[in-house]
This record gives sequence, structure tokens and C-alpha cells, in this order.
Amino acid sequence: MSRPTTNWRYGKDRAGYRRVGSGLEPLVVPNPYEPTPNDRFFVYSAGHHADIDASTWSVRIHGSVHDEVDVGLDELRRLPQHTVTAWLECAGNGRRLFNEQAGHEIPDRFMQTPWTLSGLGLAEWSGPRLRDVLSLARMSPDAKWIAPQGRDDDIAEPEAPQMCLPLDKAIHDDTIIALTMNSESLGVAHGAPARVLVPGWVGAYSVKWLDSIDVSETWVSTWRSSEYYVLRDADGNNIGPATTHPVKSNLSLDYPATMAAGKYRLSGIARSGEAKVVEVVWRIDDGGWQRAELDESEHRWAWTPFTIEVDLTAGDHVIETRATDAAGNTQPTVQPPHRNGVLWHAVIAHPILVTAAA
Repeated sequence: MSRPTTNWRYGKDRAGYRRVGSGLEPLVVPNPYEPTPNDRFFVYSAGHHADIDASTWSVRIHGSVHDEVDVGLDELRRLPQHTVTAWLECAGNGRRLFNEQAGHEIPDRFMQTPWTLSGLGLAEWSGPRLRDVLSLARMSPDAKWIAPQGRDDDIAEPEAPQMCLPLDKAIHDDTIIALTMNSESLGVAHGAPARVLVPGWVGAYSVKWLDSIDVSETWVSTWRSSEYYVLRDADGNNIGPATTHPVKSNLSLDYPATMAAGKYRLSGIARSGEAKVVEVVWRIDDGGWQRAELDESEHRWAWTPFTIEVDLTAGDHVIETRATDAAGNTQPTVQPPHRNGVLWHAVIAHPILVTAAA
């Protein structure tokens, strides 16, 4: 069932959310078995949303092209539309855990956005394929990189948000300029009138409030792609841009959770940007690992719901889940440090306080 989209300014609190810097994190982890409603989808950007008049808005395509063009909303709507069911996740989802579970220090300027587990959501996105839009400008044969740029207002970052995509990912069948979300026009908070959707990659690549697209023969270095959303080795050295989301899993429970003693079927979300999840195992209080029940999706970029059956007794407990994808990637038990607190993907020790049965 379609629900109305709510637009808001980031400076305002919203019922059902908690503030995380300039973003909003839902108080409840998304339901694994249905699309996340637009008005319960996490919200994040570099600053406030841009005030854009959709009737006069256009995206400029420039750089290594034969024709620099400005493409308006009506022209985007006239192109063939493609629908992608995909999860989207902030690279900082789980930032609190770097300190609370792994003991890593994160500078205060990054801990202003202390995401826990709800900085992700699943939606049905529709719009023209990015490659069809790029064809309007007739790219040069030497073009190798595509760098969309957003129009966030009042940003704390040194420049407008921009990420750089290799051409093969930019022209992938499922990389689109999204105009709708769950069959509704994009709301302002989610990038209206148009945003990029890059399924399987960290959320920063799905640039909101699209302003321009730079087509380039060389890598377009930006603060986001070269300094912030990057991979780091154990010594903290920058070893390149973060692209695909690592394999992850978590329970769809409050963190920490409080429950009455008893038997439960608990659900959770597993996902990987590289390949479909093929196994989730779980354990309670350092016991033996057991297989969870997976619910496969027909959609390549949808997450994988899973369920486990537990008999909880009164007291403090910890449940862990660990996912493996079809490429053989498995969640690590130890999370490497990252000074920006991005890409948490280790096994989560989910605390649960179990009270006496009613």
C-alpha cells in the first residue's frame, strides 16, 4: 500500500526518528519483509535539502561529451523508465559500534552522526537509466569516469557533494536517475526532483538533488571520494575509494533490546553489494553457530531477510549473526578501525535484556 511522502527540513525533529547530525535515523530497524515506507526511510545529506523549483530544474551534463546539455524533468520522464528494487545504506551506519563494540576512537566531528542500525532502507526506485541520459550528450569515446554532483545547501564539507563512478558501473542496467520512490514522486528529503541510484554501492554514490554530471577521461578527485568515503588499512592509510557495500547482517530489533522471557522467531536483514547472500548463521551467548532460515528475493539488489528461533530466559544475553555471500565474502568477527567511522561490517554482538515472563 502506498503511503504519502513527507518532506521536511533537516533541522526539524520528526516523530519516529532520532537526530543524527544533519540526518534522521528511524527509531525502529526496517521490517525485512516489505519496502521501507518513504516517511520511515533514513535521511542524510551534507546539509539542508536544496529548495528546487522542479518546473525550472535541469541537470547539466558536461565534460568529455560532444554536446553539453541541460536535461529537465519532463525530458527525463519521456525517456524509457526502469524500476529497481534496491536497499540503500549510509556508509556510516553502525558508526556507534566502532567505539562501543570494537573500542576504536572516532573523532568528535564524525561522531556528530552516531548511526546505530537504522541507516538503511529498501525501496522500489524508478526513472531513466543513467546511460540513456548520458547518451543525450553523446559521450566521447575516451570517457572513462562519471561524476554526479548534488546541490545540498549549507554544507559543512569543503565542496558540493560529488562522487566518481567508473563508466561500467555508471552504464549498468540498474544504475538510474530515480524520479520516484515506492511509486511516488521523490520527496524533498530523498532528493527531489531527481537523484542517482547506484545499487549495491555505499549510499554516498546515490547523489541527491542532482545538479550536474561531469563526464571525464580521468578520475575526478573530490573530498568525498578521495578523503572521506575511502578504504583504510590497519595503519589508517588510504587505500582507495569505498565502492561496493561489504557483506553485513543485523537483527531487526532495538539496540539494545528489552524482551520478556519466552520463545521467539526473530527476523533480520542480510545484504552484500558484491553478491547475493547465501548463508546466515547465528549464536547466542557464545554458543554454537546455527543456520538461520533465509527468505530469497527475486530482485538482485534487494536485501535478504532471515529468521531465527530462540528461547530466551531472564537475564542479559547477546545474539550474533554472520552472513556469507555467493562470492565467498563473510563478515569478520573483528572490525578494523576507520577514523571516519564508515563501513562497519563486523559481526554485531546485539545486547538483549530479557525480563521475567509476564
